[in-house]
Amino acid sequence: MDRMADPTTVLSAGPSLAEDGDALTDVAAFPVLRPLSPRYADLGGDGRVTTVALARWFEEARIAAELPRFRRLVEDGGFGSFRVLLAAQRIRALAPMTLGDDYRVGTGVRRVGGSSYSYGHGVFAGDRCVAISDSVTVLAGGAGPCGLPDELRADLAAMVIDEPGGVPARPDAGRHDRASYPFGHTITTRIGDVDTNRHVNNVAVLSWYADAVATWQSDHLDAPRDGGPPEALAPSAWEVQYVAEVAHPRTYDVALAVDETPDGHRYRAGLFAGERCVGLADGFGAAVEERGAHPSR
Repeated sequence: MDRMADPTTVLSAGPSLAEDGDALTDVAAFPVLRPLSPRYADLGGDGRVTTVALARWFEEARIAAELPRFRRLVEDGGFGSFRVLLAAQRIRALAPMTLGDDYRVGTGVRRVGGSSYSYGHGVFAGDRCVAISDSVTVLAGGAGPCGLPDELRADLAAMVIDEPGGVPARPDAGRHDRASYPFGHTITTRIGDVDTNRHVNNVAVLSWYADAVATWQSDHLDAPRDGGPPEALAPSAWEVQYVAEVAHPRTYDVALAVDETPDGHRYRAGLFAGERCVGLADGFGAAVEERGAHPSR
């Protein structure tokens, strides 16, 4: 199966979570709150939780979501073979998170479609929101996306957030063209990247985009190379689309273009198997000069 999302549920390639994520910052909006303590492996070189680690937190929250009616349907043999696939996600860090602090991850449902649904999340230190996310999940059978059964719809309805946010626009078709990106970074998959769907896990794919950005920064900025560029230069927000399944063992190219914006830098990335685009991502980071590094001359 090549496509993994309904055309109407693909997330945009812009900082849209900054525009329609306000409801996710209210701890009272979430029907489910799950305690979480950062692990040492979640930290970057500056001792703060990385945006890639946040993606793992949100993945665990999605997996932990209770869907009792749907589970009984599956256990009783009332629903055929299926897979649950992540089609897109948006992540935005709002404040630093560190080891030794305790957090809660809120989970709710923002939208329900024909064969897909959208979770929304917030990470809270007390009642203060320090990160937000949402995602599009697709229920798929052997022939592609399949309709959500009534039992799953009932489970999702029990977790609906009152203010769901809008459906962002589709990205420009040119984003699928390898020639649109001047910089390339080659990735070889590892067995540890594979998840229970027998394709490369979404968090591993996000880490590839982060690797490509860090490599570009090391090559183009006057920043120390040992240990990578300063963590403060890493994107604090990511918007990712999983266009097609990423297989193992394979070699892929992360293609990258960098745009200066009034708020910093936007990193436009595409994941390519040859000339075929299998993923898109946009990272949003602070201006280089604001973070103590300067463009190479």
